[in-house]
Amino acid sequence: MARIVHYLNQFFGGLGGEDRAGAGPTAEPGPVGAGRGLARLLDEGDRVDATVICGDNYMAEGGDAALDEVLALISACDPEVVVAGPAFGSGRYGLACGAVCRAVIDRLGVPAVTALHPDSPGAHEYRARAPILAASETAAGMDAALRGLARLAGKLGRGEELGGAREEGLLTKGLRRNVFAEERGSARAVEMLLAKIRGDPFETEWPLPRYEPAEPAEPIGKGRTFRLALVTEAGIVPNGNPDRLPSGWAAHWARYPIRDRDGFAEGEFLSVHGGIDTSNANLDPDRQVPLDAARALEAEGRFTLYDHLFSTTGNMGALSDMTRMGEEMARALLADGVQAVIVGAT
Repeated sequence: MARIVHYLNQFFGGLGGEDRAGAGPTAEPGPVGAGRGLARLLDEGDRVDATVICGDNYMAEGGDAALDEVLALISACDPEVVVAGPAFGSGRYGLACGAVCRAVIDRLGVPAVTALHPDSPGAHEYRARAPILAASETAAGMDAALRGLARLAGKLGRGEELGGAREEGLLTKGLRRNVFAEERGSARAVEMLLAKIRGDPFETEWPLPRYEPAEPAEPIGKGRTFRLALVTEAGIVPNGNPDRLPSGWAAHWARYPIRDRDGFAEGEFLSVHGGIDTSNANLDPDRQVPLDAARALEAEGRFTLYDHLFSTTGNMGALSDMTRMGEEMARALLADGVQAVIVGAT
């Protein structure tokens, strides 16, 4: 028998729509709103003891303080399992569900689970920190999501270890476990290739990540002057790394003036990238960011060089952080009238 606390936003908790998105956290006894559907699907003996409801804006704008309030209400209900959502493809709600699950697991030591669409911001941010059931993009998949959450909540409440992501219908955490197989990997790979050639269905053991397609911009017309910027993920920074750019898992970027430079001299700039041998880059940082070549082309009248270098470290970067930083850089460059960018990579 598992005592469950259910976390919902203002809409699915029955408080209202956007007009109540700023509502602070409250606790209600038993199942509320969408939680009534969850309660009907639970195994015998499992029950929703309480529901904690909080507005999306309150959570999004309140940061750690808002999360602390929600966590205090959940803790007071003494749950054995916490279920958040489902939030489907929602942005604010999905991020809140992920944050609540992570905090419940890390700070209360209580198992938690939520259900999100694989491409939602919450899934990108928290899939490595909490079990997330793969859900549809909209509430049209409510029944399937609640059935999955009820099943997982029962297993967690009984102290059962969850199986693999494919078996449980969860989003992968990026972790892999060693298992024994009847056939060697080479034989399995050949069988998969033959199935592909025959047109038979097959499933890879190493699924590739999904990336949003990037549409190329229109080419700059020949002979037209334009403004060019240099950007790098190679971690090129001034000696001493004044902005403390990390060698991996970077979550911020920096800009450095290059207006009066014809190149990067050894000892003045270096690479802090933790995923490569930086020896050659430190001897000649222009190997990573071609400032010297850009100045030569600028002297020929080909373009005007932007006055700053934008730099970050791509090593082991989270896709969500890299996407955000790319968007931040792009907005800054567009605001300064830049028409083209060369990105120096490792």
